[in-house]
Amino acid sequence: MFKKILSALLAVMMLVSVLSVAVVTSGAAEVPVASIGDLDEETLYFDSSTTGWEFGAKSKVAFYIFGGDFNDDDHKNLPWGSKKALGTAVAGMDGVISFKPAAKGIVLNEGVQYKIIFGFSTGGTGAIDGGQTYDLFFTTDCLGKVAYCDGTEYENPVDSSKKALAAYWKDMDSSEYGPVLAISSIGNVVGTCPEKGKTPYDIFVEFFTEEKDDFQNKTGYQNAHKYKCEIDPTSLGYKTEQQLIDDIGAGLGLTKDDVKTALEDEEVLAKLEELGCSWSYDDSTLPAGQSGHTHTPGEPVIENDHDSTCTVQGSYDEVIYCTECKEEISRETKYHDLAPHTAGDPTIENDHASTCTVQGSYDEVTYCTVCKGEISRETKYHDLAPHTAGDPTIENDHASTCTVQGAYDEVTYCTVCKGEISRETKYHDLAPHTAGEPVQDMMAGYPATCTEDGLKVMVTRCTECGEELDRQDVTIKAEGHKLNFVPEVPATATKDGVKAHYACENCDKLFADADGTQEVTAESLVIPAQFVRGDVNNDGTFDANDVTTLQRVLVELDVPVYNEVVADVTGDGVIDARDVTLMQRVIVKMTTWEAWDAKHQPT
Repeated sequence: MFKKILSALLAVMMLVSVLSVAVVTSGAAEVPVASIGDLDEETLYFDSSTTGWEFGAKSKVAFYIFGGDFNDDDHKNLPWGSKKALGTAVAGMDGVISFKPAAKGIVLNEGVQYKIIFGFSTGGTGAIDGGQTYDLFFTTDCLGKVAYCDGTEYENPVDSSKKALAAYWKDMDSSEYGPVLAISSIGNVVGTCPEKGKTPYDIFVEFFTEEKDDFQNKTGYQNAHKYKCEIDPTSLGYKTEQQLIDDIGAGLGLTKDDVKTALEDEEVLAKLEELGCSWSYDDSTLPAGQSGHTHTPGEPVIENDHDSTCTVQGSYDEVIYCTECKEEISRETKYHDLAPHTAGDPTIENDHASTCTVQGSYDEVTYCTVCKGEISRETKYHDLAPHTAGDPTIENDHASTCTVQGAYDEVTYCTVCKGEISRETKYHDLAPHTAGEPVQDMMAGYPATCTEDGLKVMVTRCTECGEELDRQDVTIKAEGHKLNFVPEVPATATKDGVKAHYACENCDKLFADADGTQEVTAESLVIPAQFVRGDVNNDGTFDANDVTTLQRVLVELDVPVYNEVVADVTGDGVIDARDVTLMQRVIVKMTTWEAWDAKHQPT
C-alpha cells in the first residue's frame, strides 16, 4: 500500500536493507540450533533450519557484512550478492551454513560494531530471491557463534513493502548483539539494539534532522509524515501527527518530556516548521518525566584499603562512580596477597638412617620467626649404605652367528643382601662366514654384441647371511651377425620400394651381402616411386595447391594439369572426397601417409 518512489540507488539499497513489522523486543525466544560439532573461532555460522527457506540443488546463503569501519578507504562496502561473501548450502540442506571472513580477505577489527544480513538465493546466482534477514549487529566476539531466526518478521526501515526475519546470536546478549534499532520509512520502530554510542533519544532526534538519499533527501520524519499523515484520514494506516510522534516515542521507550526536549531543539524545530507540524505535551499519551539516566563509568578508585599480614589477607574496595551524576555504579572487594613470612633456619625432623637396600629419610622444615607457622617442609633422603661385592657371575649367555654378535651379562651381587650391585653386557666375536656357489650378478657387466665380447660378473655370498665374499669377471665371446634375407619390394607409382638386402636379427644392421661385409643404410635401399603421392597438379611437390586441384576435379571444374595416378591417396581404388580429406589431414600434420597405410593395410 505504501509503495515508494525511489531513485536507482534506492533500488539497490532495497536489496541490502532488512525488514520488520514487529515492535522493539528485549530479546529473542530460545530456538534450538542444529548440531554442528566443534565451532571454528574464525567462522560465522547461520542456522537456516529456523527460517522456513526451502533449499534446492543450487541454493546459496549470502553473508553480507557492512557498516563499522567498512566505509573508509581501506574497507569499502562489499556489493550486495558479492560472490566473495557467499556461503554455499548443500543441495537439500536446511541446516547450519558457515562463512570465514578472513578466508575471503575480509578484515574484522576487534571492538568494531558491524552489521550482517543473511540472504537466500534459490538459484545460486547471487540474487536474493528467497528471503532474507533483518540487519543484525555483531563484533569479533560473535566469531565461532551461531545466528538464527525466531520467526519474528520486521519491516524494512527504508521500504515498508519489504519484510525480513529477525536474527539473533545463540548464547549472546540480544540487547548488545541483536537486530539494529531503527525507525522505519513510515514511522514504525523496529529492532532491539541501538548503534554503539547512540541512545534511543539520539535515534529519535536523527529521525527529525537527518536527510537521507533513501528518502529523496528528506528526513525520516518527512517521509513518514507523507505516508501516514498526508493521506485520506479514512485510509488504513492513517495517523495524526500527535499519534505518529507518540507511537515512535513509545517504541523507543521515551517519555513525553523526552519528546518535548527533542522537539524544542532548534534543528528539529526548523524541519518541523516546513511541515507545519504540531504536537501537544498535554495531549500526549506518553508517560511524564525523563527516561532513565545512563551512567558514564569513570576510572576505578580504591577505598577501605587494609594491608595484609603473613597470616591474614588485607582487602580493598574497587569502586566505579558515574562521571556525570557521581552515583556509585559498582563496588568490588578485592584482596592483597599475603605478606611474606620471615623464614628461620631450617631444622631437621623425622630422621631415619639408611641400609644397603633402603634409603633413610628426613624432613627439612622452615618456620616463620614471626608467627611460628610452618613455611615449608621438604623430605630429603640419605645415601644408601654401601654393598659388599661378591665375585662376578655370567648370565644370559648367547653364542654369535656370522652377522650377530652373541652377548652375556657379567653380574656382581652383594654378599650381605644378595641384591644386584652391577650388571654389564659384554659381547663374543662374530662367527666366520660359509661360502656358497658363485652366481651371476644380473645388475653388473654387459652382454656381447655381434662383433664385440661381453662381460658377466660372478659373485660368491655367505649361505647364512648373504653377505658378498668374492666377485670375479668372466668374458662372454662375440657370436657374429645372424643375417636374414629380405627380398625386394618393388616401387609403385606413388610408393617407394625397397631393394633386396640382408638384416641382422641381433643388432638390426643392414648388409648388401650374405657374409655381412657390405653394411648399407635404409636410405640407400629405397627404390623411388614414379610420382610424389598426392601431387595431383604434377608440380613435383605435395601441398595445399594439390588439395585445391583435386577439389576442382571432383566438382568437374577445369584444371591446367591433373595427374590421376597419384590422386587415389587412400588406396581404395576410388578418387573421391575421402582422398581430399586425407590430403588435408596430412598437410596439417594430423596424420602421415605411413600412418594411414599401416592402419588400412589390406587383409
